[in-house]
Amino acid sequence: MKKYWDNLGAREKLYILAGTGIVVLVVLVQFAILPFWEERERVAKAIDAQEKILKEMNAQLAEYRVLKRDTDTIQRAMAARTPNFTLYAFVEQKAREAGVRPNVKAINPSRGMSSGTYEEAMADVTLDKITLRQLVQFLYHADSPRDAVRVRKLTVRKSMESSEYLAATVQLATYQASPGARPGAGPSRQGG
Repeated sequence: MKKYWDNLGAREKLYILAGTGIVVLVVLVQFAILPFWEERERVAKAIDAQEKILKEMNAQLAEYRVLKRDTDTIQRAMAARTPNFTLYAFVEQKAREAGVRPNVKAINPSRGMSSGTYEEAMADVTLDKITLRQLVQFLYHADSPRDAVRVRKLTVRKSMESSEYLAATVQLATYQASPGARPGAGPSRQGG
């Protein structure tokens, strides 16, 4: 082979070296550089996908923490209530405190969602012939984070009997232990 190489002219040697260089370059590109770039792109896509998953998990974690905090607040409020707490009695008491008990036309209890241990209890309170000040007083007394009672919906309109008065429907909501929950287990239990 050395004799063959020595017998070649300078131009022929140059062509062989250039051809060999091109073949080496093609092999290098095909088996080293291209796989490296493809793997780099695959890793970048995998990192992007994992970052999206991480962002979703962080958002869900933040939502979970808010729900957990709200649940803990509700459980503490429910535990602090008297054992015989009812939303109906609560509404009656708050209407008296606000001085609107004579204006209460109806208190219609209803049930909302249930989650096994807890259920949502609601009461639609219809008030008639009240002033704006009386309505605000009632809302102030009835919306009670300490008792885990909140105003869920409020509808106000002018009274049909007199334009100086209002008629309102206030939907109050709270949580209570489900009837199927074991007595003594859950948030209504005292102590802790």
